[in-house]
Amino acid sequence: MTIAMRHTPSSHWVIALLALLIVGCSGSAPDATPIDTTPAETFTLKEATVADIHAAFAGKQVTEDGKPLTCLKLGEMYIDRIAALDDTPQGIFAINAVQALNPQWRNQAKALDAAYAEKGLTGPLHCVPVLLKDLYDTKDAPTTASSLSLAGSVPPDDATSVAGLRKAGALILGKAAMTEFAYFTQSYNSANGRIATPYDTTRDAGGSSGGTAAAIAANFAAVGTGSDTCASIRLPPSNSSVVGVRASVGLVSQDGLVPLSHTQDVGGPITRTVRDAALMLDAMASVDPADPATLDAERKQPPTYTAYLKADGLKGKRIGILRTYGGTAAFGGDAEVNALVDQAAADMAAKGAEIVDPVDLPEFETVSVIVQEFADHLDEYLASFEAAREDTVDVFTAPGVHPVIRTIIGASLAARDTSSAEYQQALAKRDAMRAYVESEMDRLKLDALIYPPVTQPALPTGVPQGSNCAFSATTSMPSIVVPAGFTNGDLPVGVEIFGRKWDESTLFTIAYAYEQATQHRKPPALAGEAAAP
Repeated sequence: MTIAMRHTPSSHWVIALLALLIVGCSGSAPDATPIDTTPAETFTLKEATVADIHAAFAGKQVTEDGKPLTCLKLGEMYIDRIAALDDTPQGIFAINAVQALNPQWRNQAKALDAAYAEKGLTGPLHCVPVLLKDLYDTKDAPTTASSLSLAGSVPPDDATSVAGLRKAGALILGKAAMTEFAYFTQSYNSANGRIATPYDTTRDAGGSSGGTAAAIAANFAAVGTGSDTCASIRLPPSNSSVVGVRASVGLVSQDGLVPLSHTQDVGGPITRTVRDAALMLDAMASVDPADPATLDAERKQPPTYTAYLKADGLKGKRIGILRTYGGTAAFGGDAEVNALVDQAAADMAAKGAEIVDPVDLPEFETVSVIVQEFADHLDEYLASFEAAREDTVDVFTAPGVHPVIRTIIGASLAARDTSSAEYQQALAKRDAMRAYVESEMDRLKLDALIYPPVTQPALPTGVPQGSNCAFSATTSMPSIVVPAGFTNGDLPVGVEIFGRKWDESTLFTIAYAYEQATQHRKPPALAGEAAAP
C-alpha cells in the first residue's frame, strides 16, 4: 500500500536538514534529480475544462482532501452541484436545466476508474461528464424529447454520436431538458416546465437546446450536446455565454436523434471553451451508413479539430460583416447587441483580421421544410423501436404534450409532405442558396462571415426572441457561436461565425483566436453556490 503525503511548509525544514546530513556524510551532493515537493493545486469544479479534469486525474491537481481526482468523485461533485442549484430559485425562478440523471453513471464511472488504473486515459474525453440533450438516444436510459408522451422510452441502442462519445471515454452523466420535440425557439415542455438562463431566471434559456446551454453555463457538467434545426445550438449558447457549434449537415450522424427535420437537423457540442468544443466534435462526427448525409463525397473531417486552434489564427483572415440577406436585416433594433457584435469585429481586426463591411446578399431566400418533414420523420424514428410504438398522431393526441407544442404538431400533421414536386423544389432551392452564398464569399475572398445569432438578449418565456438562424439552416453551412460580452444588464450576447460547408476547421481557428483575445466568458452568480461544489 502506498501512502500519499502532501508536504506542508512546516515539513520543508525537515527535508532540507536530511539533505544536508546526506551531503555531509557522503562528502558531495547526490547525483539523483531532486524530488519536486511543490504542492499540487486544488482542483476546482467550477469552469473546469477537459484539460483541467485530466490534470487532476494525473495528480497535477488534487481534491480538497489532497488526493488525485477519480471519475467517481468527479461525477459525485457534479451531481451534488446539480442537486444544490438546479431546482433552487435564483431570484424568482429555478434554472430547471437537467431533465434526468443517467441511472448507470456510477457504474460507468467505476469502470472508467478501473481502466485508468490499468492503462491511463481511455480516450481524449476520458471521464469528461456530459449532459446529452434529451433527444440523443441512449441504450441505458430513457430518451423522451422532454415530452411526457415519451416518458420511460428507452431506445434499443445509442445514437451514433453518443457511441462516439463513449468510445472517446466520456461519462454520460444524464439528459438535459429541452423544448419539447425541439419544436420551438423557447423552452416549452411538458416534462419539467420552462428552462431559464442562469444569468436571469426571469428570462428564457432559448430553444431548443436551452437545457444544455443553461446547464453548461451553470457548471452542471463539463460539456454537453445540442441539436440545431434553426437556432438551437446558437440562440441558447448566446443567451448563456457558452460556445455552440452547428456543424455542416452531414458531419454528425442523425442516427439515433429524435428528428425534427432530417434535411436541416444537425447535432453538435455546447461547451464553455472552443477547445472543448473541438474535442467534442472530434468524437461526435463520423461517416455513418445509417445517415446518407454523412456519405457526401465533399465531406471533410480532419483527424482532430484541435490542430486548428491557434492563438494568432485571426492574422490574415478576411471576415465579412453580414448586414442583410434577402429582405432580412441581420442586425436588429437592439443597440447593445449590435454594439457588441461590431466590437467583436473590431477585436478581430486588432488581432490581424481584415474586415469587409458591409456584406449584403440581396438574392438570398430563406427556405424551411420543418413543417412538411416533422410528422413523417418522427414516424420513422418511432417505427425503429422493436416493440410497436405510437406514431405522430398518437403523440399529438396524448395528454402529456405541452399545449403550445401540441398546436405546432397539429400544424405539421396537416402540412406533412415529403414527396410532392413543391417539396423537392424547396430542397433544390436550398442547394441553390448554398451555391449563391459560397460564390459571394469567393467573390469577396472571405474566410467567414459574422453577425448576431440573436437580435435581442434573452427575453421572458412567451416572448419569442429574434434570431438569424435561417441563414445557416437554409444553406446547411456551419457556424460557431462564441461569447461576445454582456449588455449593461449583464445579459450574455454571442457572435456567430459562419463559413463554407465542410470548413469547420477555419471556423475553429477564428473562434479560438477571438476567444483567447477577448475572454468574454464568465459564469453566472447563483444563489446557494457557496454550499455547492
